[in-house]
Amino acid sequence: MPFRILTVCTGNICRSPAMHLLLAHELAGDERFAVSSAGTHAEVGWPVHPPMDRMLIARGIDVEGFSARQADRHMLEESGLILTATQQHRGWVAERDPRTVRRVFTFTEFADATTGAPAGLESAELVAWAASHRPAVRVRSIGAATRRGYDEGDILDPYGRGDAAFTAALLQIDPLVQRVARVLKSCAA
Repeated sequence: MPFRILTVCTGNICRSPAMHLLLAHELAGDERFAVSSAGTHAEVGWPVHPPMDRMLIARGIDVEGFSARQADRHMLEESGLILTATQQHRGWVAERDPRTVRRVFTFTEFADATTGAPAGLESAELVAWAASHRPAVRVRSIGAATRRGYDEGDILDPYGRGDAAFTAALLQIDPLVQRVARVLKSCAA
């Protein structure tokens, strides 16, 4: 059984597909991992939203056949690691299934928490290590007010904005994918 990684955003058409498809691309050929995505309020059945689709294709990522899905309790239960675009999404996941609280992180938070993780940990051990080393354990309620709608480390939502917003979101996602893929690849088989 591969270690399941789920990426989550709101509509599952911009940020979480980019996180999912780029991370899956970096982990391609490593059968230890299975990466998928879903949304808290998914545009079920929609493809990757333009211009994100074009930006991913330009990086050699196949977006053909992608279809947005609504996150549900079964997906959350079966995922060994859940990476969200924002703290608000992390809160949504934890409210839906409180058992995920030690397996759900914002993408930025997991990348930061695993910096300096000991080599040779198994995937589940890495997630537990990251949970015990996260900078601040605070899961927000989905109704919590935030400054300008975003918390530090959140990936900006480009939906409904121009190409520059999609580029900015991808510029946040790219280095996180590299860091997370590197630490996952270092996990013990």
